[in-house]
Amino acid sequence: MIEKIGDNAYKISFKEKEDQERVLQRKFHNIAFPSGELQLTVSQTSESQGPENVVQSGAPKHDEPKKKVMEKRVNLPPDLIAFITSSGAISKYQACFQQSFRNPVSLDLGSELVLSSVSSDDLDEALAVVLRDLSVANVELQGAAAVPPDLDRVKEIMIKAKNEANCPELRVDVSFIPGPSGTTKVRLVGYSESVDKLKEVLHEYQINQVGTQELLKLPLPELVDCFDKFLSMTDVKQNRVTLKPSHVPYPCVVVSGPRCLVKEVQAELSKALSSLLLDKLFLDGPGARQYFQAEGKVSKELVESSCHVLIREQQGLNSPNVKSSSTGVTPIPTPRTLQTSPRSIAVNRTSLEIKLGSLVDEQVNVLVVPMLSSQPTSTRIGNCLLKRAGSALKSKFDSMAATCTLAPGDVLQVDAPSSLGCSKLFFIECLPWDGVRGQSVQALSNGLKRCLDLCVQQHLCSVAFPVIGPGIVLKFPLREAIQVLTESIGQFGLTASSGSLSNIHIVIKPDYPDSEECYHDVYKQLSIHMNQGGQAIFRSLRSDVDDITMTLSSGVKLQLVFGDITNETTDVIVNTTNFRNFQKDGVCKDILTVAGPEVVAELKAAIVNRGQSFASHPGYFPCEAILHVNGHKDAGIIEQLVCDVIEYCETSELESVAIPAICAGAGGLDPGVVASAILRGVKTATSTTSLNFLTDIHLVLIKINVFLAFKEEAMQMFSTAVINRVSVPQLPQVQQKQQQPPSSVSSGTLHTTSTSNQSVFLFLGLSRKDVDDAMTKLKELYQAQCSAQTFKKEELAGLTADDMEDLKQLVKTQGLCMQMDQSGQGSLTVSGLKDGVNQVMQMINVFLQGSLRREMRVRKEEDLYTRVAWCILGHNGNWQRLPKTANHNLENKDVAGGIEDAQGIKWRVDLQKFEATRIMGFVTAKLKRLVNLSDFTFPLYWDNMADDENLKVVVLQPSSQEYRTVKEAFKRTVSKTVMKIERLQNVHLRRAYEVQKKNLSDKNKQEGGAGEKLLYHGTTEDNCDSIMKTGFNRRFAGQNATSYGLGTYFAVKASYSASPTYSRPAFDGTQLMFVARVLTGLYTQGTSSMKVPPPRNALQSDDRYDSVVNRINNPSMYVVFHDNQAYPDYLITFK
Repeated sequence: MIEKIGDNAYKISFKEKEDQERVLQRKFHNIAFPSGELQLTVSQTSESQGPENVVQSGAPKHDEPKKKVMEKRVNLPPDLIAFITSSGAISKYQACFQQSFRNPVSLDLGSELVLSSVSSDDLDEALAVVLRDLSVANVELQGAAAVPPDLDRVKEIMIKAKNEANCPELRVDVSFIPGPSGTTKVRLVGYSESVDKLKEVLHEYQINQVGTQELLKLPLPELVDCFDKFLSMTDVKQNRVTLKPSHVPYPCVVVSGPRCLVKEVQAELSKALSSLLLDKLFLDGPGARQYFQAEGKVSKELVESSCHVLIREQQGLNSPNVKSSSTGVTPIPTPRTLQTSPRSIAVNRTSLEIKLGSLVDEQVNVLVVPMLSSQPTSTRIGNCLLKRAGSALKSKFDSMAATCTLAPGDVLQVDAPSSLGCSKLFFIECLPWDGVRGQSVQALSNGLKRCLDLCVQQHLCSVAFPVIGPGIVLKFPLREAIQVLTESIGQFGLTASSGSLSNIHIVIKPDYPDSEECYHDVYKQLSIHMNQGGQAIFRSLRSDVDDITMTLSSGVKLQLVFGDITNETTDVIVNTTNFRNFQKDGVCKDILTVAGPEVVAELKAAIVNRGQSFASHPGYFPCEAILHVNGHKDAGIIEQLVCDVIEYCETSELESVAIPAICAGAGGLDPGVVASAILRGVKTATSTTSLNFLTDIHLVLIKINVFLAFKEEAMQMFSTAVINRVSVPQLPQVQQKQQQPPSSVSSGTLHTTSTSNQSVFLFLGLSRKDVDDAMTKLKELYQAQCSAQTFKKEELAGLTADDMEDLKQLVKTQGLCMQMDQSGQGSLTVSGLKDGVNQVMQMINVFLQGSLRREMRVRKEEDLYTRVAWCILGHNGNWQRLPKTANHNLENKDVAGGIEDAQGIKWRVDLQKFEATRIMGFVTAKLKRLVNLSDFTFPLYWDNMADDENLKVVVLQPSSQEYRTVKEAFKRTVSKTVMKIERLQNVHLRRAYEVQKKNLSDKNKQEGGAGEKLLYHGTTEDNCDSIMKTGFNRRFAGQNATSYGLGTYFAVKASYSASPTYSRPAFDGTQLMFVARVLTGLYTQGTSSMKVPPPRNALQSDDRYDSVVNRINNPSMYVVFHDNQAYPDYLITFK
């Protein structure tokens, strides 16, 4: 009962206590009257008043009669709105809510669902019920289920499930929506419970009915190719399943079809494979395999069909004790390997390559890294690797290092992380430099050898070495570090089988101050090791700065040359100058010094405008003209100047020109900018003008970084040009045969072989009897086609090692077996297919007929080889002696068929010009014939001398590689200009020097040998003639200094000997310096009082050091006390 008791106060009376408590649970109430809505705030007046309360602040709200009715609007998917409408869900929910909630909740459905109520709580709860009860689900069909006919089956199943769910009332609806690229989407709309049930039906179908693929691994790779035949031997039913054998990702069969059927077939197939019987039959030699691949193929197939088995061929096994596991079949024992006596030098198939860059960027199997005290970060190289690879490398290193203790020279192997371009890292435990004969050299040498041996043992293909030692940690002298590395590689070539090791990289950082010196020394030392005793040791020697020749579209040859432009012999030489300062070190000073003062005077008087060139006479430079240019540090001007140079050559009818890197040196321009400008000029001039005379353009680059910049730019700009890289030639694919003297074939020099060992046949069947029968039949078929022939020891006595190689090749081709008699009689049995055995008999008869002729020829070749030496000039400038056969053919003018050099490369010969032209590649090389004296063998780089001639002075041509090599070594430390280089050929001095060299080599055999080095000795005009005739004389010691003993002094760097103190200038300003061969042997610290080297051991006074030095670590001066320990090899005149 409600009673008004004031303006804004009402009294409410309750009959029941429960009604009162329910009203007091909420403070605010809205009460609807016919005249409007009353909003009341309720509070209890007194507990003793019983069920009566006073409601304060009550006020009728006639002006807003519907404001407090709240709404919830929900956007629903159109499909769900349609379902709600068609299923009559609105009326169901309103009836449900009328019973469930205290306040009515009304629902209205249009474009959205609207819920209304005066109670927000009831409104929220009603909305939650609707959203929980109704749902929309989209299931995407994939694969075969998304397209007919499988899609039709899906529709049939889903419609049946929908009808069952909608009985007796509409509970769910299903629709199929086509999608892109053969996909179909199934949309389920309705009550969530029914939607979930239909999703389960769809999921169940996809699991059991949709197409799938499974891989079943096969026990043998051979089953892949004969799987259909194997399947025909089993009871496996394929039904709707497809079986496809495959080698990828491993030998397997791909089982495709409905998932439930795939599982069944997989189970049946696995059971069949598990019952498969496998056995192998081994037959002597690969001839059995060849027979059953050709004329015996039909017979083998008949055995398969009659015995219900499969027969497959396998590669032979290399084991003399292989036994067949079959019963009743005894295989023939595997024969052993036939080998001829080993060569005196193992021919190595490894290529050498000098790389310019960072070791961490190399893409090889192995990177070799030095370290100290088992710390990878102790060297700069190790730090760079860890910076690149991070913690992954550190953890791998620590794990391996924890398992061992390393001594100096040991190698720690670590698997490389994926961030490096290698698979393994070899860390060499090193020692800091302690002298040339100290432990540090031995440790480094042992470590390098160990790395190469590990590469061979682990069948690795490539390895990269830095030049280990000359850094701030190990402190090796650069030359000593290079010598240890190159000698280790050389010894590997001489004594080791390279196995799979096909590439050895020596990596040099191009941006160090001594990079050029390091490169030249490494290249020189490796060139020496390329050949030994007239035989090639390595396949090839390449480098990143090998000359590159590009044949441009116009036919002009563009050559990038790493070298000194003063060595060029082109028609035109380009000089880069500022037309003011001609004495500043660089290209300009070098060119003008050679050209002479008249050209300098002509240049000083010239008036040249910006961007123009000036042509002068060549003076003493061996060319037709010198073009002087000033690039003004401007790329545009440089490009135009190059165009002008090419135009000048063409209009002057000149064929060749040499251009330096204009402004890249003293000019200070970036090498890349200069390269781009010069090459653009070349491209413009050669592509826009028809050139009838100019054929060769040489870009001569003296710095490594400049050469690399030009190389990169040229490769991009002339990507379609025909490119030829000039390097030390490669070995041919087939090794040259060396004639060997006749020798008898004995058990010591001949071993048994079956070149591919054995023919192995794999038998597969489902019955032991079937397999055994098939193996017996196949063996009998083969043995019926075979024969054997035994040759006595006397019949083989005339066969040479080369004959045996040919015999082995025939055995391999025909698939025969060759076995040496083990009783000591020395007979040889050849067995196999009859035709092959007959061919072997014929070959041996031919060999025996030619044996006597070969023996006589070999003796003649050997006799001539001691008296006459024919040589060919290699690309590296070193004369290489030709093999005995070529030597004999040249001497007897039997060259119609050409000759082969030590690398097996064939050449055509022009004896009138003393030239040889490479048959493949059209490279021309000079030939030389040396006639040795009866008691003296000429060095290969000498010229011939008469019998009564003791001293011969040969002026080297500036265009020769010999001249360039001597000059470049001199110029590394001396900026002065070389005027002349002479080779000194003194027979008496050289004979005595060679005797002393052999003595020291024998004495120091275990400690590095004679230690021959090329050193420098400054001299004067007064002393020069005496040294040339009688050699270096200790008695003149003291003329300049005796700080380290009373001996003859030699400097490591030419700059020291070039001092006016030692190389006193003549009246015209020229100076003289000897390049000497010096036998340093074992050395120690010298003192001023020494007249001879001190003893090595106080108890053995006669065992003395061979020389002394100014300091043990990185000596720059050597002193010898024996006159025959040094030979004056060259005389350099410079200014």
